Amino acid sequence: MRLLLSFLLVVVPLVSKAQHGYGNQWIFGRFSSPNPSGTLLSFNSSPLKIEPIEKPMELESSCAIMCDSVGKLLFYSNGCYIANSTHQMMTNGDSIGQGYLESSFCKTGGNPLIQSIIALPKPGSKHLFYLIYPDLGNPYYLQPFFPLAPVTLYYTVIDMSLENGLGAVVEKHQIILQDTFARGMIQAEQHANGTDWWVIMPKSHSNCYWTFLVSENGVDTIFKQCLGRTWNDNDPTGQAVFSPDKLKYARFNFSNGLNLFKFNNHSGLFSDPSHFDFEQDTFYHSGAAFSPNSRFLYACAYNKVWQFDTWEEDLSISRTLVGELVTPSGTQYPTRFNQARLAPDGKIYISGTGQHRHLHVVRRPNCEGLQCDLQQYAIELYADNGYTLGNMPNYIHWNNTDTCQAVGVKPIALNNENDIRIYPNPIREALQVEISDFQGGEYSMTIFNILGQRLLSFAIRQPVTELDLSGLSRGIYYYALQNKHLIRSAKLTKM
Repeated sequence: MRLLLSFLLVVVPLVSKAQHGYGNQWIFGRFSSPNPSGTLLSFNSSPLKIEPIEKPMELESSCAIMCDSVGKLLFYSNGCYIANSTHQMMTNGDSIGQGYLESSFCKTGGNPLIQSIIALPKPGSKHLFYLIYPDLGNPYYLQPFFPLAPVTLYYTVIDMSLENGLGAVVEKHQIILQDTFARGMIQAEQHANGTDWWVIMPKSHSNCYWTFLVSENGVDTIFKQCLGRTWNDNDPTGQAVFSPDKLKYARFNFSNGLNLFKFNNHSGLFSDPSHFDFEQDTFYHSGAAFSPNSRFLYACAYNKVWQFDTWEEDLSISRTLVGELVTPSGTQYPTRFNQARLAPDGKIYISGTGQHRHLHVVRRPNCEGLQCDLQQYAIELYADNGYTLGNMPNYIHWNNTDTCQAVGVKPIALNNENDIRIYPNPIREALQVEISDFQGGEYSMTIFNILGQRLLSFAIRQPVTELDLSGLSRGIYYYALQNKHLIRSAKLTKM
């Protein structure tokens, strides 16, 4: 167990020159939203551009989005049909959903399974792209499980050189393999050769993972590997994700816990499985994301966000609570902590559940503990969002030697370090907080124990505030002073 570090030197991380813009545009928006019906987040410039869009497609749970290598939007899909960059149905892009998807879900939205579709650029081609997705069958009829689950995995090929650059489907519903699959969690990572793709699809009710290679020759090298924890029937929620260095794979949900594997991107094989249960937490929706340097794994658990240090031999020892949901008054729909994704700007964005209009942001994910600076309700969307954050692989090759760094912008601070006085330290009964440049607003002071668990929270509404800490026992604690942004965090000793 380690203590939280002091603030480190803030520098902008170095990114490999092999970066691509394939994942630079994210689309949100449910059918139920009034005008506008969607939101577009563009990472093609800094700062992030957020704008309203009009689109007929419902994005409830599943969403695959593809841009070209410089970040221009090409197409996206909800698992039922494919839309082009004008948000209209692509030529021959109808009826992607098969089985119960087509008959029961596509008429009212999209594929209800999270991470159930993914798009990839075809290796060796500038204009061909793969869309990989399952159907939804009824394999567990008359069995003591939820009856529906995928039974066939397909790919469709899209040619963006057709229809004046708007694209068209040229191969459709090509079968990759058939089995009973988990309800979602398709994920992909680049092969060590830098061009091909490994695609992972978990098998249902097992500890097995189907793996296949996407290369310039098509889809091949299909094999199954079985190791780690066996998953139960509660698998419709959660998230699977690879680390940016391509060496780790995590799969997480409320019922089956956090599962971490080493990954060999030469062979596509997993090894050294580890597991962490979340028995003490009650939640249903969940997500996961790695920091750009691949060290820290963030586990989103409905009302909490936990950080794990994957450099520790014992994963459980490193668990630190870095955020507990605090919804601003007047917010119509709380944005829980659900799906998470590392963005091209090096920050981690977290979406909510069901219906919400905000995203949370981890501004410094390479930093340990509270230094990661989780900002709740940081991004406001133009339209209601569902469960999705878009499913895509890592396209950017981050410098994995980076430690604690800001990404793009520095932490918010007052005009001068001397504007803040927090004393005495050590304390006996009370802590004084003085903000000489106080300009109003909602400041807060939170006290954590050394495990990162929140113990006390105080609202700071005036330049000088005395906080009663007499209820704390003797020991080491940490405080965080915030005003939407993390302003200061440090160790606190109680005598």
